[in-house]
Amino acid sequence: MPRLSFGAVCALMLLASAMPAQEAVTAGAQPSLTLEQAVERAMRSGPGAQAASAARQIVVGRARADAQWANPTFELRRENEGAPLPYDDFATFTLPVSVTGRRFALRSALGAARERGIADSLFVQREAGFDAAREWWALWTAASTATFATAQAARFAELARFDSLRAAEGVIAEASAMRTRLEAERAGYHAVQAIAAAGRARAALAARLGVEDPRQLALAAPPALEVAALTFDADEAIAQALAQRPDVRAAQAAAREAERRRAAEARGSVADVGVTAGYKGTGGYAAGVVGLFVTPPILNANGGNRERATGEWLLADAERRALEIRVRGEVQAAFDAVRAMDAMAIRADATSAQRADELAAAAEAAYREGHATLTETLEALRAVTDVRAAALQATADRHLIRLELRRAMGAPVLEMP
Repeated sequence: MPRLSFGAVCALMLLASAMPAQEAVTAGAQPSLTLEQAVERAMRSGPGAQAASAARQIVVGRARADAQWANPTFELRRENEGAPLPYDDFATFTLPVSVTGRRFALRSALGAARERGIADSLFVQREAGFDAAREWWALWTAASTATFATAQAARFAELARFDSLRAAEGVIAEASAMRTRLEAERAGYHAVQAIAAAGRARAALAARLGVEDPRQLALAAPPALEVAALTFDADEAIAQALAQRPDVRAAQAAAREAERRRAAEARGSVADVGVTAGYKGTGGYAAGVVGLFVTPPILNANGGNRERATGEWLLADAERRALEIRVRGEVQAAFDAVRAMDAMAIRADATSAQRADELAAAAEAAYREGHATLTETLEALRAVTDVRAAALQATADRHLIRLELRRAMGAPVLEMP
């Protein structure tokens, strides 16, 4: 049996060591991207910003198409052409007149549609910012985890080499050296998994920001700010959400728009009129033409459109009610999560990571000096891995929970509620 089989470990470590090198090259070539810069870029120039503009134009454009005034008709007509009679020439101008007020009702709906379009646009833009913030933190957590996993894999590989030498000298059993090699291979595999996860997170953030090459992204350190305690209660947060959330305002405007469209279609069951005026030339004489046309609702009383408009209004109002109920639940859940996080007083900073590294170094040194068993050393190193992962996630979660509360309350992305 070979003393030490480093084939798999070396291959994994070669791939793992490439990640920090790439990170260093990227950091040197591109300025570090802060959380604020990522959010601003997503909201101003990313695909989400383009989608926000499109959302407003679609809503307003459809409403404008329905509310436009009817175009007048200008007609030039000659009668008795080819007959042994004098020509009759006509020049008439026909203008539909909305005496029922249907067009005025549709233009009133257009005003509500403009409010809805602006609110929809703001909602899409803010969601792009919130998504960018979440993905920034996801990338920071994944990249930090990959860096630590790479260092941990190197530590296990060195420990496996040490045990292989001791097994060759007969100091320890071959089974112990084999176990250490297996742990080193597992640590290397975990490092590669962490690097792959960081790559996926980097690609997701790049797509959110509109960056074609994800390798151009180099993150700055996370914002080191002390989060202040909440100064308001859940009821105040819910009231602010119902008043300020863009999607709530959009749903309310959509309900008003549907109600005004229903009123417009109800007026479509009344006869509308139009006027015609112009010139007539016949037999060498010039005369005027005046006419009035009426479209009585005899065969079509606009019943289908009235029923459709009523259904659309009921649906819009139901969606508004459902959204307001959902907003109350989202705000309450986010508020409770922040309070729970504050009550636990979770703090994860550089000192916790430093203590974990010191514990790992102490455990490895104790094993080399014969003061700790292999089982104790492996358990200590696994505990260090868990502590580092928990510390990184706690740092991200503390900001993400506040971020979710800001989103639920309708506050800007980077403004503390």
